[in-house]
Amino acid sequence: MTVKKKVNRYIRKFIDDGADVKDSKDKEFKNILIRVPISVLIQLAEAIEKKPWIYRTQWIVEAIHEKLKRDLHED
Repeated sequence: MTVKKKVNRYIRKFIDDGADVKDSKDKEFKNILIRVPISVLIQLAEAIEKKPWIYRTQWIVEAIHEKLKRDLHED
């Protein structure tokens, strides 16, 4: 029965400690939902295969940065 008491103690502590409210934290990022054609995702997957150390999200953010730089320098 000792195991049950330990488990209950850990569960109670976990519940009592709670967690930070997600929105109360300072954020540097914002999750967004985008729709991307499957053909583009296939091309993206092929590009990422050449650089396996890069994640899809990272690649997309870098592409956005490059586009913003180009557009800002055109003006």
